[in-house]
Amino acid sequence: MSAMDLSKMGTARVALNTSDCDHIVIEKWPVSEVEWAFYKYVATELNQAVVATPKLLSADAALRQLSMEYIPYSVEQANLANDYAIAMLGRLHRYPAHSEWLYHTHTWTEKALENSLVLLALPEKSAQQLRRFQQCSNELFGYQSLVSGDSNAGNWGMRENGDLVLFDWERFGKGSPAIDLAPLIKGMGKKQMFMALSERYCELSSHKNIIDLAREIAIAKAWIVTEVITLLQKRQKAAFPIYLNWYREHLPDWLDNVKKML
Repeated sequence: MSAMDLSKMGTARVALNTSDCDHIVIEKWPVSEVEWAFYKYVATELNQAVVATPKLLSADAALRQLSMEYIPYSVEQANLANDYAIAMLGRLHRYPAHSEWLYHTHTWTEKALENSLVLLALPEKSAQQLRRFQQCSNELFGYQSLVSGDSNAGNWGMRENGDLVLFDWERFGKGSPAIDLAPLIKGMGKKQMFMALSERYCELSSHKNIIDLAREIAIAKAWIVTEVITLLQKRQKAAFPIYLNWYREHLPDWLDNVKKML
């Protein structure tokens, strides 16, 4: 058997492997409790509801290792905010949350924000603006809607038949649809982009308030900054300085442009 390490930002190892039957599979270990429970108890239901996740081939409880279907094609960021992906996320968000399922708790605490601000070293004006976003963030986490929690382009793939598949469910939880919609927009985005995505999502789902959802997408974008920076620094990922410098360059102007959405 041969393996190629595909680990990126997560703590688990991810490898492309060849099974005893010469089939290419993805192996991931040790997965979080949330992701283990997701594939064991949730994924089948969601797939039946046309929320496509990789097929679970086998699971080793002792190693907390998952062997899953290999999804051969990546999805470019520019092609991500399409009707198929948006509609699939809408089906996920409408699916009833079961009380017995295990969820990642999404939150944006003042402490987490201040820790990220130490790393970001933004001008004081920008830091105060980001604090304002954090103060408005509770509305992201009060929903009972299911969310992937990590719908960035790197977690989407395409099967041979063209079907989109969403994977990496370690942040599966509950919250505003904006948590999953924000990563569909490249970079930090602009107000017009948030409004356009919100409008299209509402057309394809049962969500009603375009303006409120667009506002929540902007808040989610700001929250994701602190999540990414803190995670990369904590896990000592090589990409940390790249993201840090990019945010330092682009956040001040972005905060100036979108602050009126709050």
